[in-house]
Amino acid sequence: MELQSIADSLRQEVISLHRDRQLPHIGSALSCLDVMVALYFDVMTAEDTFILSKGHAGTALYSVQHRKGLIPDNLYEGIGRNGSPLAEHTSYPEGMVKLGSLGNGLGIGVGMAMANKMDGSRGKVYVLLSDGEVQEGSTLEGLWIAGRFRLGNLVAIVDYNRWQAYDRTEDVLPLACTDKAASGYGWSAKHVMDGNDTQKMAVELGSLAAGTPNLLIAHTTLGKGLPNEDDLSTHYKPPS
Repeated sequence: MELQSIADSLRQEVISLHRDRQLPHIGSALSCLDVMVALYFDVMTAEDTFILSKGHAGTALYSVQHRKGLIPDNLYEGIGRNGSPLAEHTSYPEGMVKLGSLGNGLGIGVGMAMANKMDGSRGKVYVLLSDGEVQEGSTLEGLWIAGRFRLGNLVAIVDYNRWQAYDRTEDVLPLACTDKAASGYGWSAKHVMDGNDTQKMAVELGSLAAGTPNLLIAHTTLGKGLPNEDDLSTHYKPPS
């Protein structure tokens, strides 16, 4: 099946999931769904690792992993319900990466990429961050270290949907601060102007610079596919 068709099908699935169980953060899940489809269905190999640092987009990740056969039906059907290991804000089954507050993902990814490099593993580490999250000091430290050790097996992707918490990202702290910092610390950084184009994301992820960590800033739309997309309300309110 074509990548965009997979993404469209999963988008409907995620919308139904949030509506039926009245889950928040549907806007964040839908803005980065296409990125994860490109990674899981076209780019990543069995040796690669994916870290969802913006854990409030957990339903998008679960839907992608379920479609890939990585999450069994009985677990997937329990998403967001009391007692389920698949909480709306990512809480993975045993043996997978568990994340807490925003800002931890890149540091964990740096550690994994360094370990892979030391072990001679060919596996890459892909970390998906939110645009508001990159303002965390721990993210800046991750940029420093990855550049210092030239971790060419590390790829950071920013879901630039232009919203964070209660305001536009650019009105809180412009993303250009991160873009310039990454380049200054030895990263190869570039923008993908339509991050919700799954095929375009796959092409960009398949043609990264060699020998340096890579940063892709994916321009996406909060709540992509909803009637009220690019509306801050989709960050908090479940769909009707």
